[in-house]
Amino acid sequence: MKIFIINVFSILGYLVVALFSPVLWYQGKSLKIKVPRLPTPSDRPYGFFHGVGNSFKILGLGESALAGVGIGKHALTLTGLTAAKLNKLIGYNVNWEILAESGISLKRLNKLIIHKSDEKFDLVLVSMGGNDVFQLTPPWLWKKNIEICVRLFFKNEKKPLILFSPVPPVGKFPAIRGPLRIVFGLWENLLQACLAQAINSMDNVHLLDVRFPDCKKYYLEDGIHPSSLAYGPWSEKLAIMTVELLKQKKIGN
Repeated sequence: MKIFIINVFSILGYLVVALFSPVLWYQGKSLKIKVPRLPTPSDRPYGFFHGVGNSFKILGLGESALAGVGIGKHALTLTGLTAAKLNKLIGYNVNWEILAESGISLKRLNKLIIHKSDEKFDLVLVSMGGNDVFQLTPPWLWKKNIEICVRLFFKNEKKPLILFSPVPPVGKFPAIRGPLRIVFGLWENLLQACLAQAINSMDNVHLLDVRFPDCKKYYLEDGIHPSSLAYGPWSEKLAIMTVELLKQKKIGN
């Protein structure tokens, strides 16, 4: 989908939102009251897996799914599990850390990344978009923030491999119903189309082609955040994709 078409759909979407704003506002307010607030892990957001030979450094960036809302330990979140699987697959020493915050937008995340962008990472995992859907971020600004995010890590001579996960399936969250579900579903698809388009024009940046979670059992009791069942297959896909891309890079060099 071309950016012009995406922008046209988004403008039409804003008109629909304006037309039904009283209903959407009431539903959004009720949702905030109804959805329980779940804690993030209380332990430190980093870790290390022993291996042999080389060292491999991972940074997990994102919102609540990367922050581990509702999960007991950071090692059991997406970044920790992906690091564990990579440690087994490639055998390297794997250092991992997480820079994530519940409720954060990509624009806000980029401000936090500035403090990390001078560090050298081999792999950067990014899972964003849920809060930008909730905020109805304009697709053109979302695309701009994706490009800024990548540029911040490409300042150094050694460019990390960057893997984006798809925009969370907000339109399918069990907790969200009625008109709000339709609006968020539209915005999710618009931001996802922008994400795919932006990544297609970048080197060393890739998009996972599988979405997790996508049915009720993969959600926590709040009906919004992924459960531990979701992190297993999600991290497996990220680890396998990383290994395949690293092999391609070696062959290419």
